[in-house]
Amino acid sequence: MRPLDTRTDSLDALAQRAREGDPDALDQLVRALQDPMYRLALRFLGRPEPARDATQEILLLIATQLSTFRGESSVGTWAYRVATRLLLRHRKRGRRWTFEALADEDLGQPPNAIEAGTLAAADERLLEEEVFIGCTQAMLQALDRPHRIALVLGAICELEAAEASYVLGISEAAFRKRLSRARATLDAFLARHCGVADPANPCRCAYQVNLNVARRCVNPAQLNYAVASTRTSLEVLRAEGEIREIRRSLELFRAQPKFPLTEDFAARVRSMIASASSLSDAPAGGRFSVTRGSDAVPNGSERSVRAPEDA
Repeated sequence: MRPLDTRTDSLDALAQRAREGDPDALDQLVRALQDPMYRLALRFLGRPEPARDATQEILLLIATQLSTFRGESSVGTWAYRVATRLLLRHRKRGRRWTFEALADEDLGQPPNAIEAGTLAAADERLLEEEVFIGCTQAMLQALDRPHRIALVLGAICELEAAEASYVLGISEAAFRKRLSRARATLDAFLARHCGVADPANPCRCAYQVNLNVARRCVNPAQLNYAVASTRTSLEVLRAEGEIREIRRSLELFRAQPKFPLTEDFAARVRSMIASASSLSDAPAGGRFSVTRGSDAVPNGSERSVRAPEDA
């Protein structure tokens, strides 16, 4: 189910009330949008901490730029547009993954038992899940930005082509081409290397746990992705695999958790707006600069960052 579809009318109504100065409506709008915006940021940026920082900036932009919303789309689609433009400006810190580097990351470790000290800090099934989701996140990061955002919007956030092309400022044909190329690239990598996608491949998530802990890619005491649930995404995929082969990248991502935020960003956004207003930091039109983490959101955020369309 697409996360915003069932609430489109209510979101638009909330946006209208918020534009008219209703603070409670603004709070409700921010709370309704914060999980979808976080999922978008997490998938695009790869790690929870920068994704949380980006989500806060996205929600603040949405709150302060509601006056620019002209109703050309639903407010949910417009929010994705605001978020995507900010994310595409994000300055990448740390390692830049490539598919070649991923293939060289000692995939196909020989069978090995997870070390006792690691198991004392986290359950085996959650450690395996952490490695699995972390690996799929790295695969997303190996895609270049235009193809990564197309895949996240179209395949993971499940926007229709018309919505996603509006969000990106490109034609539907260009969006469909990018999405198709991104999925084909991921599918080809999975077919060659991933033991979840094809049991004939030697790589197993459980066998990668010790290596990832040793390299500090996984902290058993503080897992980034794995969440306690009735079944992990790996267990869901294995159950499906008993019926049919799991070979498409889309299936691997859609089986994963929804990654909700655990913080009340509405209260934080309201506080930041009030603080900026009291200090007279907000220029005319309700726009102002925000600095959080490693990035600053520039004034005039509706400036186009449209990428060239595909031939």
